[in-house]
Amino acid sequence: MNVSLDWSASLEGTDDKGRAFTFPEDKLDRQKYAEFIVRFLADQGYNSTEGTPHNYVLNLNSEWGSGKTYFLKRLSEDLKDYYPTVYIDAWAQDYSEDPLMTVISSMIKQLRVQAGKSEDDPLFKAPRKLVGLLKAVAPAVARGLSKRYLGIDPAMIMDAADETGLESEELDDSGKPIDMGIAASNLVSHLIKEHDAKANAIDSIKINVEEWVEAVISADNTEHTKTEKRTYPAFIFIDELDRCRPSYAVEMLETIKHIFDIPGVVFVVGTDTEQLQHAVKAIYGEGFDARNYLGRFFNSRFTLRQPSFDDLLEVHCDLNKLSGAHFSDLGIQVWPENDAPQDNIANITAVLNCFKLSARPAIQIADRVIATIGNLPRGSKVDLLMLTILLCIREKDEAVYDDIVGYGDFKRAVKDYDSKLHLSEFMQVVYENEEKVQLNFNPVEVAPTFFTTIPNTYIETQYSLDLKDYFNLFSDFFDSKDITDLMFSSRQQKSDPLSQIANELINYQNRRDTKDNKKIIGKHWGDYTYYLGKFDKVKVKDYKDLVELSSSLDWLD
Repeated sequence: MNVSLDWSASLEGTDDKGRAFTFPEDKLDRQKYAEFIVRFLADQGYNSTEGTPHNYVLNLNSEWGSGKTYFLKRLSEDLKDYYPTVYIDAWAQDYSEDPLMTVISSMIKQLRVQAGKSEDDPLFKAPRKLVGLLKAVAPAVARGLSKRYLGIDPAMIMDAADETGLESEELDDSGKPIDMGIAASNLVSHLIKEHDAKANAIDSIKINVEEWVEAVISADNTEHTKTEKRTYPAFIFIDELDRCRPSYAVEMLETIKHIFDIPGVVFVVGTDTEQLQHAVKAIYGEGFDARNYLGRFFNSRFTLRQPSFDDLLEVHCDLNKLSGAHFSDLGIQVWPENDAPQDNIANITAVLNCFKLSARPAIQIADRVIATIGNLPRGSKVDLLMLTILLCIREKDEAVYDDIVGYGDFKRAVKDYDSKLHLSEFMQVVYENEEKVQLNFNPVEVAPTFFTTIPNTYIETQYSLDLKDYFNLFSDFFDSKDITDLMFSSRQQKSDPLSQIANELINYQNRRDTKDNKKIIGKHWGDYTYYLGKFDKVKVKDYKDLVELSSSLDWLD
């Protein structure tokens, strides 16, 4: 079947409770992965040439924050026009004590709607044999039936197992002592029958699932505009398993593995596999081989690559709160000064890339930056890069962070270096990178004449400076001894840097055409706007307070 997906636009859909919702456009470039997975699983689940259905189980692996849930929900919504489709949010239903009931009830409800059947339709009723498999019912029923048919509570037989006598003080209905040997034999026979009954119940459930899927495929699908009739295989999406409490996550896998082998049904189990392994170890112990254990449940694993931080933050963060207009409304000054929120996100991304963070802490740091800036008092100044760098360093190594903001002479040992490094050296060596910082502004508005009669002829455009050059400003702010003393020969000269930087910009004003000169000019304009805005006058304690306050705020899953 030719499945057509278009994730470039938003999509209207309904959840399993009939509530309307909207999927936004795909901003993480996931459509190509969706198309591949659909083709792959459709081929694995059904041989259209021979007309034979098969089963398949795929583990969709994606770390937190990288768009796994959006991917599975949108794909399941799209596939409803082509295949019987069920989406199950395991985390939303882990209040249930029985994972099997979660899966079966979701399948009944969603497939019944797709088949166009009413709630009273006898086909879409929970099979009676399901009762014997339910976790909440089985112990009580088993114990009650055992006492009924054996004449004694099974626990008493177990208690008597090590006794020398076979007769019990317990009496049967006729008042005679119960022979424990006979009772034990009867118990074993009963347990075997119970086991066989459960196996038959599982087979019965599989047949029911096949019938539900067939009902959808056989239904009149004239309301669907993309295809005349849905076909095999059925797609069952199980999401958020890694977010469930460990016992429920493991029980879910152990339970539903019994229905994984239904012909014509493919399962897609979405997990952050690393987190799910932690859940497994929480049940079976730290030394347990959780990776191989999980591998037993799946035919294969497909991993969604982590998107760029630019794309990721655009999806997860409120960009409007990073616009120049928003900063003006708040009455605060933010450096680098950019009107477009995309430029500020790009600068935050440059720092996150430098520190090589994974998606989860990267998103949390970006959220902390936005929350911190949004709650500054009017009249405040903040260096966006400095705040982000401090949050990243604190995330990576709190001891390094403490040394930087500790008002002392920063010196730290680094592998392969004989002597301890000052902050500027440390930043250049440990956080080596090629990231760039963007500045979009009109130089003429910033410095019409450079404090002289010489006019400023620099044009309004996007200037950039290397992040490693910014490290000099960062290091100088925390009063480190720099290997390069910015562009000045003494601390006395640094007390009035603007005129020095202005002279450099005048000298380069007519030599802007080469790549190296553009790089130097970008650095000078970065330094100039930084000092012009007096961002060097912000106190170290202010940044320390901002970082420690925002770090106390954790975004929970």
